Amino acid sequence: MANVETHVISEKLLEDVKASIKEQNSRSLKNLIDGMRAADVADLVEHLNPEERLYLFDILEPEGAGEVLIEIEPPVQGSIISDLDNKVITEIVQELDSDDAADLVGDLPAERAREIIEILKDDVSQELEKLLPYGEDTAGGIMALEFVSVKSRMTIEEAINTIREKRDEVENLYYLWVVDDFGRLAGVVSLKDLVLEPPQTIIREIMNPEVISVNVHKDQEEVYHIVKKYDLVSLPVVDDHNRLVGRITHDDILDVVEEEADEDISLMAGVIHQEIAEESPLKISRARLPWLIVGLFGGILAAFVINQFESSLERIIALSFFFPVIMALGGNTGTQAATVAVRGLATGDISLVNIGKRLFMEMKVALINGMVCGILLGIIVGVWLMDFWLGAVVALSLIMIVLSSGFIGAGVPLALKRFQIDPALATGPFVTTSNDVLSLLIYLGLVTLFLRLTA
Repeated sequence: MANVETHVISEKLLEDVKASIKEQNSRSLKNLIDGMRAADVADLVEHLNPEERLYLFDILEPEGAGEVLIEIEPPVQGSIISDLDNKVITEIVQELDSDDAADLVGDLPAERAREIIEILKDDVSQELEKLLPYGEDTAGGIMALEFVSVKSRMTIEEAINTIREKRDEVENLYYLWVVDDFGRLAGVVSLKDLVLEPPQTIIREIMNPEVISVNVHKDQEEVYHIVKKYDLVSLPVVDDHNRLVGRITHDDILDVVEEEADEDISLMAGVIHQEIAEESPLKISRARLPWLIVGLFGGILAAFVINQFESSLERIIALSFFFPVIMALGGNTGTQAATVAVRGLATGDISLVNIGKRLFMEMKVALINGMVCGILLGIIVGVWLMDFWLGAVVALSLIMIVLSSGFIGAGVPLALKRFQIDPALATGPFVTTSNDVLSLLIYLGLVTLFLRLTA
């Protein structure tokens, strides 16, 4: 068996590839990428400009081109597809697994997708028409139609023959799904049992009837939680009548994990619908600008709060020196609590059942942190301004700020989850801005009250 090495895209390799493309030397280019895995070639393609990418794709066979294309980041993938004609795309789609083909065609403009489907072979177009109606974030949207199923009345020998018949169609076979005469999922058999049991054994006698499955409409994030919880490498997908219609394998789940993590991190940073590989400054700006504007108006609101306490600041101008400390601690506390909450909800470690317990835990943590930081700041303020009563007020305000920030940071994501809204939306600019305004209100409010009482 040939040993195919993995490649890290070095500057030397990139320069050689670019030189071969510039010289239109397809033989040299083939030699450079020969033996590289599809994922490595995809990484290489992302470092090229549009003209160079197209030239490299022109020398790839349809099967190889398809394997590379599905590994490329969406913005670059879309740019390449837009430069390829329908005939080439059709040849590529026909070489892909059904789920990858559906993803590729589903991202095309509706009119062009119809044109591609009309050109495809009947069996491929029928598969696409089965998959495309499902939402891309559902079990049906990520499942593959290539699977092996057998009837419960078959013998092991007949089941093995069925596997042999489908060996070119189905890769990475882990389990054998068992169905009844109506195609409904009835059980599962491991490959280990097929090998160890006598050939004439009936499948019904060795199958496990307690098979875990998911409905085609199940959200992909819930599918991930099921796979993680039960340590599965493959999962059958059924329709509303429990008929077996597809399967989801561990590589599909890895894609889901990456996609969900990217989405949550982007939302937490206030960067919506921006791909890392996006090359259009206008699209990147459009993704980031709305939350920057939210932050801008949040800052204006904070300035308005400061303005309302102008007289207090005039009396002790040094109070303004501690704005960065107060706002930073409040913001950091809120972000820490929100990040833990969002991550816990995403991984399933935090559920709606234990919301009260989670909030109580965050409040205890915030109280401990607030007291330590508050006492330290209070001592510093007391020594600095030679007024330990004022230092005590500042310390109290910081404790209250850290408590409120911890509650907001952990509480808002949990509340949004309760209302079936993506909890990642609670973080980033929203939590930071709300904590800034609340921190200023608490800090300046308590200090102003103290100054009036001691006037």
